[in-house]
Amino acid sequence: MNATAPQGAVPCYPVEAPQEFDEEGKELGPDAQVWKTYVREADQVDEEMVDGWNKSMDVILIFAALFSAISTAFVIESYKSLKPNPPDASSQALLIISQTLMLIANGSQPSSNPPTPDAETPVFQASAKDICVNVLWFLSLSLSVAVSLISMLAKEWCLEFMSGRTGPPGSQARRRQRRWDGLVKWRMKEVIVMLPSLIHVSLLLFAIGLCVFLWDVHYGVAIPVVVITTISAGAYFACTIVPLLYDFCPYGTVLSRVIKQFTSSVSRFTQDDPVQDDVIGNALHWMVTNCETPRSVDIALQSLAAADEEVSPTKLEEVNAWAMIKQRFESGALEQSEQSRNASRLYKRALEAVPAIRIRVNPLVYQSQGETRKLEQLVLGVQSTINGLIHEALANTRSLDPRTTSILKRCNLIGPHYMYKLNLLEREFEEEPQAYPTALVEEIVNLLEPYLTTIGEADEDSALCRVLLASFAFILCCNVAREPTEHSVCVGYVMRLVRGHWLCAGNTSYSCSSNRTTLYYFVLATLWLSLSSGYPGKSNSPPATPYASIEETFETLWAGLMMTIYSDSSALKSHTTCFSHGMLYLLANPNPYNLTNYDSGAILVIRALTIVGAGLPAEIEIKYYSQYISDISRNLADVNGFKYAPQFLTALYTLWDSAPDEHHRLTSEMYILVVKCLCLADDIDMNSEDWRRAYQILLDSSFPRCSPQLIQYLSSTNLTTQLSNLTNSNDANKRMFATAQLWLWLNMSLSELDRTNPALNALEEALLQYPDLENKLEKQEEVAEKLETKLRVLFNEHKDEIDVPQAYICRVIGIMFQQRSTPLPAIISDCLEDVSEDLRGVGSFRNLDTNQVVGSPGILSAPDEQDISSTN
Repeated sequence: MNATAPQGAVPCYPVEAPQEFDEEGKELGPDAQVWKTYVREADQVDEEMVDGWNKSMDVILIFAALFSAISTAFVIESYKSLKPNPPDASSQALLIISQTLMLIANGSQPSSNPPTPDAETPVFQASAKDICVNVLWFLSLSLSVAVSLISMLAKEWCLEFMSGRTGPPGSQARRRQRRWDGLVKWRMKEVIVMLPSLIHVSLLLFAIGLCVFLWDVHYGVAIPVVVITTISAGAYFACTIVPLLYDFCPYGTVLSRVIKQFTSSVSRFTQDDPVQDDVIGNALHWMVTNCETPRSVDIALQSLAAADEEVSPTKLEEVNAWAMIKQRFESGALEQSEQSRNASRLYKRALEAVPAIRIRVNPLVYQSQGETRKLEQLVLGVQSTINGLIHEALANTRSLDPRTTSILKRCNLIGPHYMYKLNLLEREFEEEPQAYPTALVEEIVNLLEPYLTTIGEADEDSALCRVLLASFAFILCCNVAREPTEHSVCVGYVMRLVRGHWLCAGNTSYSCSSNRTTLYYFVLATLWLSLSSGYPGKSNSPPATPYASIEETFETLWAGLMMTIYSDSSALKSHTTCFSHGMLYLLANPNPYNLTNYDSGAILVIRALTIVGAGLPAEIEIKYYSQYISDISRNLADVNGFKYAPQFLTALYTLWDSAPDEHHRLTSEMYILVVKCLCLADDIDMNSEDWRRAYQILLDSSFPRCSPQLIQYLSSTNLTTQLSNLTNSNDANKRMFATAQLWLWLNMSLSELDRTNPALNALEEALLQYPDLENKLEKQEEVAEKLETKLRVLFNEHKDEIDVPQAYICRVIGIMFQQRSTPLPAIISDCLEDVSEDLRGVGSFRNLDTNQVVGSPGILSAPDEQDISSTN
């Protein structure tokens, strides 16, 4: 706020003008908003970049001038050692004259030959040290002069790059983008960046020469200089090498940055250069990558509404443009403003343009049939999103072995191969032999297992691991949608990865995993079950197209990828049922896939963590809920059904926890299963968590009434004997549970009004297995009273040490008091406060086999006439 503003004035802040929209179909025209934004953003970026280069080169020129002056002073002295010294020749002449004069003084006649010194003077030859010093210093001086020349030329190049920025926005953008592409192609940036390195080399050469020069003069003077030079050179090389080993090292040099950039560009996934002009795609890629203003990025993405085959998808996939468009479209769907609606329409059209743009990569004819257009958009949209992840993986990975690179290339062909096999494409798919989708699944799993089982969580979150998991989910959906696939094989692939991850993370007790991104991919890998499980559709009305269920699956897959990439669950919230279905289906059907209790526990936790993490509702649609319950009942009828008892308990608990409108349905088979599991807990694979779930299921369910199905299942077991044995257990919890169950069954027999009911006779025969009846049915009331007394005594003695839910025992005791028309004790009333009214008292008895779940969630169960009469 301006300090000189008058008192009481309202502060004013700059507000960005509302976004302008182009006419439909002209989003990429010469005067489109995208090009105006491009020119504005490019000018800012280029000015900042060129200004930085100019300042850097100014420093280089000044330093090179000073350094050249210093090195010249040393060179002037050192070069003299490379040629004969004139004073030495004068000394030799004086020596000869002196010898001649001495001979004359002694009276000797000088010989005709001139006197010579004692040793013949050798021919002049420079020493090796002198040559080394001069080579190093002259090379250092030459480098500094060369750097000065290149810097002056570079300033002219920068001036040329910034010139000619006038005219229509479209023309400016194309001209600037071509110059930028040339700058990138000819590596002008790298040349300018290397100039400081040449100065560094020049300094190093001078320092080495200085050390050699001083070493020949005096060791005492040379040693400190050598030490300082060695330390400085070591530090420089360390700053160059360490960033190559550690990505986030704060130290570095120009050379290290150039090496990292070079290795990244070499490992980048390469494709054949397209013949068409890539200026538009490159320009939009530059905007998405470099623009810091969110609106500028939005405008760049919205302009793709007018895109066609002339726009290259490769550069756009590198920045995951289609995933960004999808994310913006879904997140803005709930906005009501005019600006948001206009933007959503542009994003929608941009998504519809995906098939037309992909023609450049796959020369195939899309949109041949109207009913498949949406399917094409979804499949190619998911494929483009995965391609973006592939580019990210290849850019962030220093080196890949040929096998991994080949797999990633084939992952680019999953979507086109699927549509080709469905006869949605009119042209021949030349790359079909490279796809091999069936074999590709096995190869992806083999490549993923080391990341999920041995390498560790840090590698699980790597770009390569993410793209492989996304491709795995995508190819499973495509394979199942294309043709019937052996379910057990696909489930086997998924469970191999789940088991490996769970074992590596140490989740032996089903503890929570910190890496939820991997868990989301596991859920996405089960989406194909929505296509093959035969479950009801989302709507009761007939589908709009034959591909409606497939479209829903790919919509969910794409929305799930948005969640893993951007942590945005807005698109996923409208596909919660499809998202969770695969995991719930596996829980309800452990027999066909031979899932262990460990597997079911892992699936339960994965579903719970992903649902909570994405902020999705846990409630299951009622028709799906009914189908899951039917699946459990059908699987229990299997001869080996009880072998999977703990797995069914896990499934039942999950359904109980996610039941619609908090209503639950327990069939006769499930009731017998739960009771039998609690009786045989020591003999089957049950842990403490399974115990708790089993008691919670009974707590949230109605008590059973006598029915033919219930008695049939009860008669086929020896549960009465097993419960009788439990009444003598050392565990108070087991004694209370067994006592409560026996009393309920005796009460079921005694309260049955139709004494001619065949089911009653079968029930009485089963109860005669209880020893206290002494094979006499007339003792039922007496035994029931003893059990009632025993249960109340056990509860009073052990109420503070009960591990099972107290509310379940209190429900049974409450019925005992109600039948005697006795008020409930305070402790029982307090314990039943959180129990719903329909689960209290004699009114909580239901015929489990006629208690049907109906279409309205508000009317989930209704007692029959016999039930009603018994409550009066």
